[in-house]
Amino acid sequence: MYVDESGDPGLHKYGSPYFILSGLIFPEEDWQKYLQRLKEFRKSIKERYGLYVREEIHAAELIRINDIEAYRKIRKSDRINLLKEYCSQLPIIFDNAKVINVCLKKSEYQNAEAVQLAAWNRLAQRYDTYLKKTAKDRGIIISDDTDGLKIMRLLRKMRVYNPVPSQFEGYYNVPTDSILEDLFQRNSKHSYFIQSVDVIAHLLYRKEYPKGSLKKFGLDKMFEILEPILLKEASRNDPMGIVRK
Repeated sequence: MYVDESGDPGLHKYGSPYFILSGLIFPEEDWQKYLQRLKEFRKSIKERYGLYVREEIHAAELIRINDIEAYRKIRKSDRINLLKEYCSQLPIIFDNAKVINVCLKKSEYQNAEAVQLAAWNRLAQRYDTYLKKTAKDRGIIISDDTDGLKIMRLLRKMRVYNPVPSQFEGYYNVPTDSILEDLFQRNSKHSYFIQSVDVIAHLLYRKEYPKGSLKKFGLDKMFEILEPILLKEASRNDPMGIVRK
């Protein structure tokens, strides 16, 4: 499972109201096939938009440039079209994959660490359940550079003790023992897979927190295109399977 986030976990008043974590799951035997498809897609982006294949795809930067200078050569309308095209290709490229999405309202948590750890807890639980019930296999987690030590401690604890509410009364322990090893971290600049999850997470953010100036581009509707690969079983309380609690 490749993981990335959207929205900072901080609770300051100028921050985003949501913290989003998305995970892209697929079998190891599909890795080479998906990598080749991503390479071919990036070549087509180069031909149409002039963005070199080595340049990182960063959804938030495509909308509002801060650091990636290569984007300044592309008109804003074209950058947004690039983002929309990427979204449209995701269910085609990852045709045998599933995506888990966690979207937590930050105001319901005491501090930034609590939000982040809660999101990772929900994501790891759903991933472990998917591995046990559907994949019947074991898996690893690869993420963009994040607070690795905190997440490592959380995952190690959940591997032994992971209390889950019972539908009848109290809690029962469901160790996340289908997830192997600690968190593997990669710089998103060097991973097309993490860049793909970045697009997913950011488009969920745009769905949940639509901005008036961007509505004319339809970015708040793009997440719906991902429906074929969403793991809806992750949450029975949301039609798109988004975990919100």
